[in-house]
Amino acid sequence: MAKPNFHDRSWQEIDWETWGSQFSIVDRASSVGELQNGISTRYIEVQDLLSQLPPHAGRAHALVSGWRMEVNGYGRTIVFSESTRVLRRLDDLHGQVTAQLHAARQAAKAARKARQRALMASGARDAVAHRAGEAHDEFEGLRHSAATARQRNDDIHPGQQTAAMRWAAVQAQMARECDHCLPDTARPVHAKQFRAAIDASGDASVDQMLPARDNAMVRIVVVGGRHQFWTTGLPNLENLGIARFAIYRRDGHSRRFEYVAGIRRPEDTAAQREASERGG
Repeated sequence: MAKPNFHDRSWQEIDWETWGSQFSIVDRASSVGELQNGISTRYIEVQDLLSQLPPHAGRAHALVSGWRMEVNGYGRTIVFSESTRVLRRLDDLHGQVTAQLHAARQAAKAARKARQRALMASGARDAVAHRAGEAHDEFEGLRHSAATARQRNDDIHPGQQTAAMRWAAVQAQMARECDHCLPDTARPVHAKQFRAAIDASGDASVDQMLPARDNAMVRIVVVGGRHQFWTTGLPNLENLGIARFAIYRRDGHSRRFEYVAGIRRPEDTAAQREASERGG
């Protein structure tokens, strides 16, 4: 798919000191290059999420098709005057597709459980054990206790999910990317800004790996062979000198991530805002 490009003359004719303040509300940029990088990064993330949706995802196949058409429509020249609208819309799409993907996974899980109950009822216990093993990694990627499964709000429609639920779904996807990264792609991280952000000492080993799904922006970074970090923007940071990136530290092998530096993910920001409003 064609990625957004920014070759329109409007990007060369702007006064960033005048226009830049308009973008502070979405915490994306303090320069033209960073704004362009924010649009490109979000576009790639939404494309990657759409690639994970099955054709029959959710109750409205036409809605999924519409998402694909809309996202593909951003693979063109983006003029400066529409950049803030494009970025906000990509953020909105990211939240919607994440919720739809979570709902699709829950539907697949419920269908598997129904098939297993049917097999149990017919006395095919051996078949149930075999299928359970195969289905283990089919959609979920991680084992969970019954209590954890109950906490995942299987019966809640995507449109009724809270910001905390959507952030939990995004963290689950981040955890899957950490679990299924490709070890043979490991190479050391030399960027001083990045190493400083994660408090890596000068002699500490810091290696970055690619997730199993092709995503040009995401890297899984392992420090000292143990601690995992999920990050975007590292390739651009090293190749283009762009210092805007998102870094999250994984809590052990769980589905919880702690913000470290850079640009917070919109779902994280929304969950924090929701928690603050409830606390107030």
